[in-house]
Amino acid sequence: MNTTTLPSPCPPPTTTVQPLRPQALALRWNRQPLPPPQAVQTLEFRAGETALLEVEQGRVWVTCDGLLEDYFLEAGQRLSFTGPVRLRVSAEGQRPARLNWACLRASDAAGRAATPQAGALPAAGLRMRAA
Repeated sequence: MNTTTLPSPCPPPTTTVQPLRPQALALRWNRQPLPPPQAVQTLEFRAGETALLEVEQGRVWVTCDGLLEDYFLEAGQRLSFTGPVRLRVSAEGQRPARLNWACLRASDAAGRAATPQAGALPAAGLRMRAA
C-alpha cells in the first residue's frame, strides 16, 4: 500500500486579541479598507517573512492557500502567518471592514514586537490585488 503525506504550504496561524505593545521596531503598517461588495484581495509574503494582520473595524474573512480552514476576525483580533504564504481577505457580511497588515522579516524579528503606524507606506515586495 502506497501512502503519500502532502506538506502543508503554510503553518497554522497564531491568533490573539491582546493589544499591540510599542517596541523599538517600527513596521510599515498598511491600512486596507474592505468594502462589502469589493472583490477578494490577495496578500503574498515570501519565505523568511511573517504576515501580521489586525482587524481595525468590522469583520474580516481570511483564508490561506493550501489550508482547509477559514478565519473570521472581529475588530481587535490578530493573525500571523509564516511565509511563503498567499492570503485572501475580504469584508464579511454587509458592513465595511478595515484591515491593518504588515510584513515582519526574519532578520528584523529577533526579540522585537510590531507597532501599528498610521499612514505607513506599503512594505517592499508585497502585493495586494483583487483575486
